[in-house]
Amino acid sequence: MLAMLTTLMTFYMSQNNMMTLLMAMEMLLLTMTVKMLYVGNYMNDMEGTMFGLFMMMLAGAESAMGLSLLVSYYRLRGKVTNML
Repeated sequence: MLAMLTTLMTFYMSQNNMMTLLMAMEMLLLTMTVKMLYVGNYMNDMEGTMFGLFMMMLAGAESAMGLSLLVSYYRLRGKVTNML
């Protein structure tokens, strides 16, 4: 719970830096996925555990796409701050 609140606070406090926003979203997704894996393992639920692993794979792909878009934006504009 504390990790999710910290991530949401980081997301709210740094609205003008796109890199920090991307990292905050990834941290929130990772926190939720780890909690899902823990609950799936605690309840001996194989479907929940597999869904958590699938979410981690999707988070990796989403992170790579977001970072590539951010690099493209930086090459185009020259900065990534104050872009909202």
